[in-house]
Amino acid sequence: MEKMGEAEMRKPHKTVQQEMKDLFNHFKKPPPGTVVIQSLPDPWYFKIWDINQKYLLLVGDQLLSAPRNSNSPEGLIAVVPDKIIGEKDDRTSAIFMGKEDGQRTLSCVEVGGQPRLKLVGEKIMDLYNKKQESKNFSFLCKTASGKETGSFESVAFPGWFLSSSPEPNKPIGLSQQGVVPRVTYASGYIRFRLHTPLSQK
Repeated sequence: MEKMGEAEMRKPHKTVQQEMKDLFNHFKKPPPGTVVIQSLPDPWYFKIWDINQKYLLLVGDQLLSAPRNSNSPEGLIAVVPDKIIGEKDDRTSAIFMGKEDGQRTLSCVEVGGQPRLKLVGEKIMDLYNKKQESKNFSFLCKTASGKETGSFESVAFPGWFLSSSPEPNKPIGLSQQGVVPRVTYASGYIRFRLHTPLSQK
């Protein structure tokens, strides 16, 4: 786990399931007649790390997994619900993920007959506002049995999950569950924890 300050350590930790539920509730439309201050919420920001304690960082056009140190960027991932696909059940929620500035979003595309992860110039809030499915950009966040970890499955390519290399500073890729991954990608669950939304600081 990430080393935290004393004040942060006193905060109760939420499960992946609770964090996703809070995210979807935050983006739900208010009841008719409710006065709202802003018309649309900002993305929420998450710190995400794999089972080997390597943080997911968006560097340039790549999503990397790297050890966290004092010289590392904060590594926040912008997240919004995919309201078209929504919450499939208590442990499965469809989301979009992208850069902190909201200008580029993670996408799954087919290259040479294999699914590949790419960061493309699609605004994350534009995807949220679309009235049709955006399967290439959507990931199913699935809570593991222990609820402290989760996995991210591509909606466009069922059975393919975000996966990290056992080596540091390597790109995050996609691999099939239960299949020995090609190259150096190792499939496994990814832990994550909610960061205070920047709009609420």
